[in-house]
Amino acid sequence: KPRPQIVHEPKTVEDIIRIVKHAKQSGDRITVCSGGHSFSANFVREGCVMINLKNLNEYSVNLEEETATAGPGVGGSDLMKALYKKDLFFPAGHCMGVCLGGYLLQGGYGWNGRKLGIACQSVIGIDVITAEGELVHANAETNSDLFWAARGSGPGFFGIVVKFYLKVYDLPKYRATIVHNFGVRH
Repeated sequence: KPRPQIVHEPKTVEDIIRIVKHAKQSGDRITVCSGGHSFSANFVREGCVMINLKNLNEYSVNLEEETATAGPGVGGSDLMKALYKKDLFFPAGHCMGVCLGGYLLQGGYGWNGRKLGIACQSVIGIDVITAEGELVHANAETNSDLFWAARGSGPGFFGIVVKFYLKVYDLPKYRATIVHNFGVRH
């Protein structure tokens, strides 16, 4: 099994910038995870510096503009619960424990995706740390190359997204949840 040489759990954007600059200076490769679960675990790489973004788990909602911001460590189900209380919705994933960072970078097929599209289509901006250790904002007009590359790039994205700017929607009239129970032998 591959193992990273070290795992960092930064608490601030400044911590991440320091880690990136040190890794660049040392010639170390970096891998990033958002802190949730991943069946593929494609962020686990031999000898890399792993940055676990689980502490970047804050979000805010702007009712008037129908937008939200969220760190990559925010659980999609946590954001959904907060939005439901405000009669709002975001096409978060189907599975509890999936954080927005990996989900959105890999496209994000979730609830009401047939109507709203994949979740990355509702990303309207990102704050990203580049390979040089520079924090930049990207959207359709500013640093648009980073913005378009991040929307669906998966684990191959060449920056570290530290904040997502999201379009949220009115709470759908009809919603459903699905629960599957399997016996241990299955």
